[in-house]
Amino acid sequence: MINKNKNYIWVYVAVAGLLIFLFLFKILSPFEKATRQLINPVLKTFYSATTKLRMKYEERASKEDLASQIENLIEERNGLIEEKARWQALEEENGVLREQLGFLTKKKYHYVVSNVVSRGDLTDSNRISESIIIDKGSHDGIYNGLGVIGGNGIVIGKVVETKDNIAKVYLTNNSHCKLAATILGDNKTSGVVEGELGLTMKMGFVPQTADIKAGDLIVTSGLEEGIPRGLVIGKVAEIKGESNDPWRLAIVETLIDPDDLTIVSVILP
Repeated sequence: MINKNKNYIWVYVAVAGLLIFLFLFKILSPFEKATRQLINPVLKTFYSATTKLRMKYEERASKEDLASQIENLIEERNGLIEEKARWQALEEENGVLREQLGFLTKKKYHYVVSNVVSRGDLTDSNRISESIIIDKGSHDGIYNGLGVIGGNGIVIGKVVETKDNIAKVYLTNNSHCKLAATILGDNKTSGVVEGELGLTMKMGFVPQTADIKAGDLIVTSGLEEGIPRGLVIGKVAEIKGESNDPWRLAIVETLIDPDDLTIVSVILP
């Protein structure tokens, strides 16, 4: 057995020596060249295939990374838009609040500031709000019949229904909202302003002799309990009636868009 192994070793040594001899004297060069010529196309094809696979993988990974970046940028943009909208809304609310507080402080009124939490009683034709719900109620000293103002002290309606923490307000364009009114600067002419068709207001039974014209301001007369005198209701848009009629009708426009109301103040006695 040992002799057989030795024979194998000598065979290996002889073959190795022969290969070294052939390599040193370049006897195998023609075979090496032929072998390279056969193998090189295969290697080139393999290298090209692996290169294409690597490029496709990198391209796909790059596209996925780009898509992820785009998605992140879109989310970031949307977040910035939402943040900007919140700041703008807050700025608008602060502006309205400053106007109301400035007016109320100047007039030394007692008041309760509240937020508009919902709208209702839309007009059929123009979908304009005729009532609102505010987030203050009887627990805050509010009761039916109190006047409600918006920016710059303009009357926007009256409280008509009260619960513990909320109240319903009929806006001045609501036909159920009636306010004792007069012409600014004319203490003799008084009447009742009420909503008409959810769009404007009207002041009826204006004497033919009354000095009233388009552009005049209509204010509260102070003749009803809970609403002080001199609060602006709106502006006269048109006078209706013939010269021989004993009474005329004044069409009054509100100075505030009901759908823009977000913060209002209820005037307390």
